[in-house]
Order: sequence, then C-alpha cells, then structure tokens
Amino acid sequence: MADPKDTLAFKTLVTQSSAVLLTHGVEVEATSVRGVADHLVEVMAERVGVDHEEAVHLVTPEAVAEIIMKAATEDNRGASVGPHAMRPVRIDDRTVSVSVEALGHLVMAASQAGKYASINDDGSAAAHLLDLATEIGAALVKEHDDGAADVAVGVLDELAELVDAVADRIEDDGWSICPCGEDHDQGKVDVGTLPVMRRHAALARGLGHQVEG
Repeated sequence: MADPKDTLAFKTLVTQSSAVLLTHGVEVEATSVRGVADHLVEVMAERVGVDHEEAVHLVTPEAVAEIIMKAATEDNRGASVGPHAMRPVRIDDRTVSVSVEALGHLVMAASQAGKYASINDDGSAAAHLLDLATEIGAALVKEHDDGAADVAVGVLDELAELVDAVADRIEDDGWSICPCGEDHDQGKVDVGTLPVMRRHAALARGLGHQVEG
C-alpha cells in the first residue's frame, strides 16, 4: 500500500501550508511542515472515522500554519516543528563586500552568542546563530578579491539583531556562560562579554548599512 504522505493531496497541503507561513513572515523546513500536517490528518482521521487519504481533504493549510505559529510563539519543545525548523524570511538579498578580518570577528560573534543561547536553553536562537556562522564561514572560504568577500545584507542584519538580543538576555535576565548556580567568577566573564557583543552587533549592523540601495 502506498504511503499516504506520497499522495498529491497531502503534498499539496504541505505546499499550501508553507505558503501560508510565508505570509506570516516565517519560513519553515518542509520536513517539519509535513510532520505537523501528518499529525493533524491522523487526528482528523481518527476523530471522523475515515482513512488518511480522505482526512487530508478535511485539514486546511491555515490550520497547519496556525499550529506551527502557536508552537513557535509558546516555544513548545514538544511540537513537531522544533526549534531548528523556523527562520524569519530573509527579505534583503543584496550583498556587501566585507573584509576578511571583519568576517572573522562576525564568526566569533555568532559562535559566542550561539554558545550562550545553547547553554541557556534557547535552542532556536542557538541554531539560527550557528547557521549564520556557517554562512559567513562559507563566504570566507570562497574565492575573494583584495582580502574581502561578499556577504548577504540579510545575514548581517540577522546577526546584529540576534547578538544584541543575547546581550540583552545576559544584561536583563541573568544569562550566564555557566548557569550552574554556583559562583566561580563566571559573572566577571559575563560582564566582560557584554561590551564585546555590543561592538560585534554594531559592526554587523554598520557593515550592512554600507550597501547602496
């Protein structure tokens, strides 16, 4: 018997659900959308007493998108969409030439902020920051001229926003490089980290603003 998830109706549901999510300004991995859609179809099939192929016509793309958006808003780690699946839609795809030295600082910024996010249980921010570090690293290893490489403005904007957000959490919410509950001078490290993060965020933001409209 064919897999119900291979039917045209189910694939159409997934595609349309992804399109609805884009209207909300987020892009979600197709595998996660499929997982949520399949769960809703199974629930509908059991509730109504029909098979999967019939139930798929009773689930709307809006319902799938609503579940995913709600899970993201509530940071529901038990949901099928998980913290690594959702990203803001990158609107600005222009590029700007950035020096290799500056890009090195930005990789460090993404890695440092990602470590704080991971240690303090913000898996979504940690995954996003690691993705940005990978994108910047990819730009570094590509062929570049005169000690500079092209990076998407959207990468710089996202990095600035995320690094500043992590710095805010350190400053306002007590995020620490070691939140073990015991004092072994990690507070000094956290305090010293703040100005570095702010400088790196300002660097990323300033580089992004250099591009001409």
